[in-house]
Amino acid sequence: MAAEQKKKVIQNIALVIISIVIIIIIYFIVSIVRLFQKPVDTVMVKKGELINYEEVTGYIIRDEEIVDTTEYDGTVKSEMEDATRVSRGSAIMTFVSKSEQQIVDKIAILDEKIDKAIESKQTIFTNDVKALDAEIETSIYSNIKENHNLNSIKEYKKYLNEKIEKKAKIVGELSPAGSELKNLMNERTAYEKELNDSEKLLLAPKAGLVSYRVDNLENVLTSSSISTLTSKDLSNIKVALNQVIPVNLNRVKIIDNFECYIAVPMKSKEAYEAKLNDTIYLRFKNTGDSLIPATVEYISKEEDCILLVFKLKTNIEELTKYRKIGLDVVWWSYTGLKVSKDTIFDTAVTVTQFNDEILANSGESSDESGEFDDTPLQVTSQTVMIPTVTIKKPYGIYDVFVKVLRETSDFVIIDNYKDSELLEMGISEEVVAGRNTIKMYDECVVQGG
Repeated sequence: MAAEQKKKVIQNIALVIISIVIIIIIYFIVSIVRLFQKPVDTVMVKKGELINYEEVTGYIIRDEEIVDTTEYDGTVKSEMEDATRVSRGSAIMTFVSKSEQQIVDKIAILDEKIDKAIESKQTIFTNDVKALDAEIETSIYSNIKENHNLNSIKEYKKYLNEKIEKKAKIVGELSPAGSELKNLMNERTAYEKELNDSEKLLLAPKAGLVSYRVDNLENVLTSSSISTLTSKDLSNIKVALNQVIPVNLNRVKIIDNFECYIAVPMKSKEAYEAKLNDTIYLRFKNTGDSLIPATVEYISKEEDCILLVFKLKTNIEELTKYRKIGLDVVWWSYTGLKVSKDTIFDTAVTVTQFNDEILANSGESSDESGEFDDTPLQVTSQTVMIPTVTIKKPYGIYDVFVKVLRETSDFVIIDNYKDSELLEMGISEEVVAGRNTIKMYDECVVQGG
């Protein structure tokens, strides 16, 4: 009896060992098969933004007035920085006549004499003088060297002259032989007074942005001409794309700083669907990812395109530099669960209609009193296509109905259907209650991957 029990135990042990070996063999076979199988491509569901935009060329239209300078001759002594806001009656330029230019030349000669006098009498150096020397040197190397902005250089030159003059006064007062410097400084002061008394100021005729970028289109592209503009008119304007209008101090204008317009010939579906007063967004090179709001001010449908004119109330100062500019017209932007478009496929679901109402695959007809009548039910079936994604999880792969909120050529923004939405489509309550949903960081299977 004991021998039989021992034999049975040995058989059981052998059976266990054989089972373990079989399991191990199966595991290795499955692993090898998986090794040679093509892996399933997936993309992670993340929160993202979709932007529907198109790159276009726009022509800038402004209300601008060229200021009459025919009564002002000579050279410009000073001016305001371009695209500066000014009030009506503000001095925007200072002119020096030809006779007064001679005084300017005399002052320049005196400045050279003052510099030489300072160099020849540098026997006393106070802390004030040393500090001025340091400021002058720093300004020369940091602000003027490699600076190609003419207006900026003129500003720094004026600053340097003031510092040099201040240094000359200090050295002249402290130098034992400072009388020469004093005489030179007195002479310079007299010339400056004579110059200041004879300067002629150019005043702004109205409030707005002062600009020295005149391109001779100020009386062509105006707000009053918008209704007569065509895309052909715009194409005939010989201006290079994104060309900066050069500053010319011989001419000056005042620009309306409250609003401007951009005329854009377009051919997209969204452009043809645009309506007056619609709000869209524009994106320029200088605004980065920031979107500038604009409204549709004018629409003209032409033979081969549609001309849209957008009105802007911001970014006007920067646009004063251009007449023809590249930009993005952003029709919409949307944020949500973002996946690639190749993860979406349609699932055909057959639903049943009773008396022209979509019910959950079963139902009965009753009258208003709640009592069932004998009218035969009119039963029809239809197929509903529902967007679907396949979710891969560690414990399996599942299909999920998803609602496509926005889409572009490559990506979509999706969300889960509400129960009521699926029920209205005719999906049964059992399917709605037991369905899977999608959430952030799920892995969607790429179809055909």
